Amino acid sequence: MNRIVNFILFAWLFCPAYLHAVEVTGWSSDVTNVLKVAREKQRPVLLEFTAPWCPYCKMMESKTFKDKSVAESLEQFERASVNIDQNAELAAQHSVRGIPAFVILDPDGEEVVKTSGYMEAEPFAQWLTNGVSNLSMSATQKEEFQKSTQQIEAALGETEPVAREKGLTMLLECCERKEKLYRNFGIGKLVSLSQQEPGLVLNGLKHPGLMARIRVANLLREKIGKEFNIDPWEKAEIRERGIQEWKARLASASFKK
Repeated sequence: MNRIVNFILFAWLFCPAYLHAVEVTGWSSDVTNVLKVAREKQRPVLLEFTAPWCPYCKMMESKTFKDKSVAESLEQFERASVNIDQNAELAAQHSVRGIPAFVILDPDGEEVVKTSGYMEAEPFAQWLTNGVSNLSMSATQKEEFQKSTQQIEAALGETEPVAREKGLTMLLECCERKEKLYRNFGIGKLVSLSQQEPGLVLNGLKHPGLMARIRVANLLREKIGKEFNIDPWEKAEIRERGIQEWKARLASASFKK
């Protein structure tokens, strides 16, 4: 009995009539233009990763997309249909391993949420709704991010050493956050500081977090060279002595890098 059921399902999915392309309006194959329009209009983006040979993708297009509630939800997005055979790099960028796959991006092109596999209309409409809710949260988080980065920049711009050390501590915390926005800012700013002001970045070796200290030590080794010898695993008092010694060396006229 199971073999008969499986045969019928196989025949239904792969029959020529079913694999015939279904025209779905509102989707573009030009991802670059879709992202451009989304930025201009400040609208979210929905990427569909698909392929002509994928029967479940055809099911989504012919059945799920045409459901009234789904169709209404789709209108909230700028939409692009991505053929993975022709856009393997974009699929890899979003870690797409199975199709159909769907990725919601914010208006700036940052990934918000994704899913994969065939979905009936009701759960897919709910997923789209949840994705829009996440976008609203993302907008709030971006506002908080801007405030945080402004505080860090202001602290690092102070002349008072204590204030600058506080700014460095906040920056190191950004580097370890799970949010990509914070990490990109933190790491980029820290790399720049290590090249321009290694004496300030040395203070990062006082940080209580081992990963933060390792990051600082690696950047300073890239800037100074193999002679840089402060071990981020060492006890605090040993690290403190090394910090003071290297600050003196970096400040000396004879040390040039």
